[in-house]
Amino acid sequence: MKLTKLLTSVIAMMLTFAFIYQSMVNGSLDFSAQNPDIYAYGWLAGLSLLLIAGTIGVASINNEDRKILLTAAKFYFGCAIVTFLFAGNDSMTAVTTVYAVLAGIVFLVNGLMTKNEDDMEYGWDEKRSWGKRKVEIKKQSKDKDVWGNSNIHGKTKKDKKIKSPRKSGVFAIIWISIVIISGIFFGVAFLMDEEESQYDYDYSEQIKSEETLTQEPARIYGPGETWTVDGDFSLAFKAANETDYRNEYAEINPDQVVVLTYDYTNIGHKKDVMDLYISSVSFYVIDENGEIAETYPVTGMSYPQEIPIGASSLGSQEAFGLKNPSQEVMVYVEVYGNDYVPYEAFFKLPVQHSVPTV
Repeated sequence: MKLTKLLTSVIAMMLTFAFIYQSMVNGSLDFSAQNPDIYAYGWLAGLSLLLIAGTIGVASINNEDRKILLTAAKFYFGCAIVTFLFAGNDSMTAVTTVYAVLAGIVFLVNGLMTKNEDDMEYGWDEKRSWGKRKVEIKKQSKDKDVWGNSNIHGKTKKDKKIKSPRKSGVFAIIWISIVIISGIFFGVAFLMDEEESQYDYDYSEQIKSEETLTQEPARIYGPGETWTVDGDFSLAFKAANETDYRNEYAEINPDQVVVLTYDYTNIGHKKDVMDLYISSVSFYVIDENGEIAETYPVTGMSYPQEIPIGASSLGSQEAFGLKNPSQEVMVYVEVYGNDYVPYEAFFKLPVQHSVPTV
């Protein structure tokens, strides 16, 4: 039975440390999160009870005291209850609950089979001498005061007031367990603080980097200025011309229609699905009121072409319907280059009102 109790207690302590480590790795004991998991508190309490129960079990190997054994059983059953009710539902909590119940049964059965400490408080020889002395005193006198003032009775009352060393051992074991648990808690808290500090440092460095990047305003190109992405492509808008043309089949009725004319060159855009092709899909035209325009069908335009490396598409045109009449428009361009890397640029273009008939 001693070997069973020893193995049960050692395995309980090993499971405690293994599950604490695993919980820290998978993040279930991350109390530094903005919204920590409520089940983490129940899980930590259950593991604490399991560690205390294992510690008491190891200490009770050479101490066959019923109270110590039953105390260990209580902590095991307490661990099972707390883990089952408050520690969530996963494989680790299931293993802990089942193991705590089985271990509690082992210590409960062993404790019930062990004699009570009060029965072992005085040895057989001491009881025998007590009985003889008691009979002798009764033979000498029947006076109750003589019996009450006997040294034997006084010694017995004094001995009963002295705490049993076994009881003191139980409390010492419990306090040692509490100290161990506190050490683990402080260690976990220290590691979490270190991780949070490192995260805060990395986050602050990231914010500083973003602030540095935002401090450098993006360049805004004008008409005729070329935007070049080295080793990939170049793009330049020639003009933004207003047109009076209206398409009767169009689904929108804009206040102003603008035709964008632009050139682009394939410097080294590698063919994957298709060669370089820059069209209205890559443009976001914004009017003076900040509203995004929609593409508009205009006949007779020179549409962009798909071009291989070394070729250019000159005089490509796309038309947009503005919701508000504007003297100039802002064109935000986003083109995916090699390896699907997005490149962005802004073009501010004045709207030219004199336009040839399209």
